[in-house]
Amino acid sequence: MATSDPTPVTPRAFSPLSGSFGLNKDQKPSGSPWNPLKWPSWFSYQKGRLNLPNPGKFERLHAEATKETFTTNYLFDGAQANIVKELSANFHVQHQFSLGSQVMPPMYNFMSGYMTERTMLQGTMDNDTNLNGVIRHAWSPNSITKVVAQLTNMPGHSMLQFEQELNGTDYSINLKTMNPNPLEMTGLYMASYLQSVSQHLVLGSEIVLQRPTPDMEETAMSFVGKYTGKDYIATAQFQGLGAIQASYYQRINEKVDFGVELNLMVQGGRREAVATVGGKFDFRQATFRGQIDTTGKVSAVLEEKMAPGFSFLISGDLDHMKGQSKFGVGIMLSA
Repeated sequence: MATSDPTPVTPRAFSPLSGSFGLNKDQKPSGSPWNPLKWPSWFSYQKGRLNLPNPGKFERLHAEATKETFTTNYLFDGAQANIVKELSANFHVQHQFSLGSQVMPPMYNFMSGYMTERTMLQGTMDNDTNLNGVIRHAWSPNSITKVVAQLTNMPGHSMLQFEQELNGTDYSINLKTMNPNPLEMTGLYMASYLQSVSQHLVLGSEIVLQRPTPDMEETAMSFVGKYTGKDYIATAQFQGLGAIQASYYQRINEKVDFGVELNLMVQGGRREAVATVGGKFDFRQATFRGQIDTTGKVSAVLEEKMAPGFSFLISGDLDHMKGQSKFGVGIMLSA
């Protein structure tokens, strides 16, 4: 009676980059936890049982409070018109006209963008032929590369930036360099790491190395902590040279959000602090953002959806300490 040869079993390859050290995170490791050689497997096993969430990006630590509720990214003055045209499901163009600004000359910007599930291309050119471009490609769900370029007619204002994101189940790593020169080792280099230590708490750090010239070097390091509750987010960042940035975001309901930010500088005999409070209100056909800070600045932006694809915008900024004010009106058309 003939017997068939058993099918050979391919041994599992060990990869030091695997978060489970070659072991399924739900599989209990063999061996004693008191054996130092088994500590990596036991550590990965215990961490996997916690089911920790991804901490997000370092650059978006204060995003809920500062970018969603504050008016900073939405303020403008003078007259502005934005026309967006969807040419296909992946490609769109945008025309932006602005005039009457107190700080900027009349300007025209042409923007175009192409996006797929893994790649994003975006470019902007103004009437002075200044060009900005962004390329973002996801090699995998955990690895994303981003390249940002800025070409201007002004000497010393052009910029080239490379960025690499590595996202794990419970951590994120970001590596960024701006205007690097490998021959002279000059440029700006940044590295950040965020780690979820519980379902609600995230801890991390960032280091910045700046070398404008080969004989000049500056290094700064910061530590961050972020706590996410049911309807609030509290974030604190301790930077070098006595700088502290803290923010608090509170979601009142589905239509009302509030954010608070505190920037504190304590260095030698110098003590400065600025507190900012902002709110976002979503109505049936409008969105209102208001903001006030301790320097006497008050600002507000109203976006009214007049019809499908058509919005009317009003922006106002008043500085009581300097006696200056800015006002702007605009339209946004999507077709």
